[in-house]
Amino acid sequence: MIFNGADDNASGVAALFTIAEYFKNNPLKHTLIFAAVDGEEIGSVGAEVLLKNYANKENIALNVNMDMIAHSDYYPELYISGTYHYPNFKKTLNKVKSDYVTILFGHDDPEKIEQSDWTLSSDHRVFFKEKIPFIYFGVEDHKDYHRPTDKFATINQKFYVESVKVIIRSIEALDGYLMEKK
Repeated sequence: MIFNGADDNASGVAALFTIAEYFKNNPLKHTLIFAAVDGEEIGSVGAEVLLKNYANKENIALNVNMDMIAHSDYYPELYISGTYHYPNFKKTLNKVKSDYVTILFGHDDPEKIEQSDWTLSSDHRVFFKEKIPFIYFGVEDHKDYHRPTDKFATINQKFYVESVKVIIRSIEALDGYLMEKK
């Protein structure tokens, strides 16, 4: 059986290339490092190796993680997770708008039992454990999650494109916020 993983997580990797191209032409004040790591499903092995071998991890201002950003079954909803732990980011991210994607905050408050807590559920967990701030973009589990049906045909292409735009605007906003904080 073939599991293509179009949303989990080809969507994040493809977005990484688009976002890198965008910021190549529109540089920020902070240096960006783009990394696609492997082994998330078995404990974020790739992220562990990356951070363990990163020479100046004390200089990392923010980890941005995207995992499953292209498939929203009923409503075009993209979650930004991490603002429970870093509430100052929420004010900045509240200014990011989209005419198509509904931007929601959550999945990071351990007290909200109606929502699963994503704080330790993807590669950003490695950075969080090292006290490096993170923001995570993702969608809730859907009918194709971890199934052979997670393929290009089940991706909502308009939602995906708009989600990437939201992520770009979010990174730009956070870059400005982090520069003001220095």
